[in-house]
Amino acid sequence: MSGTKVDLETLRAAIKEYESIYLDLEKAHLAGEELVRVEAAGLDMPSKVYNNWAVTSGDAHQKSNEQLRKTLKTRIENLRATLTQYEQTEHGNQANLKPKD
Repeated sequence: MSGTKVDLETLRAAIKEYESIYLDLEKAHLAGEELVRVEAAGLDMPSKVYNNWAVTSGDAHQKSNEQLRKTLKTRIENLRATLTQYEQTEHGNQANLKPKD
């Protein structure tokens, strides 16, 4: 048996915080979707070049956001699984400590 102690309340708080960050990233992604669809201000070359740069940059940010959300979602799922496992173990330990009739 390892000497690791897990504080379930801290684990729950971490999950909640990660979920909040995930929601913020989703909101940023939705806003970014609109920004990468912006069209050039005119048909002149400077407008086209600036628009191309802006859309390319925005797309890179969107891809980065998507990767971060995937990583965060995996972390949240793993923490939830860990929490469930500890709660089940704790519940089982409490049941084993009850006096047998």
